[in-house]
Amino acid sequence: MTTPTYTIGEFARLTGLTEKALRIYDARGLLPPDDVDQITGYRRYRASQVDDGRLIAMLRAIDMPLAHIDIVLESPLAERSAVVGRYWYEVERRLDDTRATVRKLQKVSEEREHGMSHAETAVRSGRELGAFAAIAFLAGIEDPTEASNAYSEAMRTAYWTDKDIPMVTAIAYAGVSRLLAAAEPADREEAYQLRSSAKGLLYDLASFTWIGWDEPGVVIGPTDASAGLAAAQSNLGMAIELDKGDLPVSRAYWMLGAHFLTGRQIGDAQAAFAEAARCAEAAGAEAEALLSRAFGILGSLAAGEEGAAKRLDATIARLGSIEEGDFFADQVTTARSVLGV
Repeated sequence: MTTPTYTIGEFARLTGLTEKALRIYDARGLLPPDDVDQITGYRRYRASQVDDGRLIAMLRAIDMPLAHIDIVLESPLAERSAVVGRYWYEVERRLDDTRATVRKLQKVSEEREHGMSHAETAVRSGRELGAFAAIAFLAGIEDPTEASNAYSEAMRTAYWTDKDIPMVTAIAYAGVSRLLAAAEPADREEAYQLRSSAKGLLYDLASFTWIGWDEPGVVIGPTDASAGLAAAQSNLGMAIELDKGDLPVSRAYWMLGAHFLTGRQIGDAQAAFAEAARCAEAAGAEAEALLSRAFGILGSLAAGEEGAAKRLDATIARLGSIEEGDFFADQVTTARSVLGV
């Protein structure tokens, strides 16, 4: 039986890496293709390389340097988690070293800013000095619950006011890491709340990095979209793990399907939208169930399925006839425009 292989474009879609990144990783010997046609130069990758590709995408999302990623990939499978853990421990240690200084800066900043919130001050620092300054400021907030609110507000400020997706992503990763670490020693109730807050940051990151909103002034590149897809996948896993209920799980499936759809992974998108619709119906949320079904049909339209346009128009019309449906109908129409179908 022939082992399946993928073109560079197919492999990029499967792993969340860009074709440009794959060429760089090939040149560095990090992820060379299984075969390169000597005449055309076309690359082909084995199915067994997909897991390594996805791992690289996740490690790059936390800003791990390529040299360290090479160490992870060279490690036996059983040791990779420990290698990543040691790297992140060093990241956290460096942040810990800055906390005493940050607390002093925080006090001075708050006095200077005359009542600005933690989030506003953090984003202002990021605006002036870069995303790490925002993260360092937020790291100085000692109370985890207070910090979780600040991370969330800072993300929203960076998105809606600054339209700065790299800062949004940096704050989200720092916040999720901080809250999950704080949940480990906490009692059961506090741990649940902290993990729920981390899930909320993941959902917001997935939402803010989805191109389907077509938000004016917001520029979302392939790396941002890959980070959003990873966040959507983690958000869904946490919604199920934390037993959030039918409607939050429906929304998590929808967010994942939305990223699959704009990434042209049509089959995966339609499966996610079908689950979203099922969960929304179980929650009695008619408008959201119809929204998910409309997006599933949008996937059919993107795939060139005959009759999909007529079914989509009928579903949008039905959405517009129910309470809150106009808002969702506009979402479908905007995404359809973004997809160009």
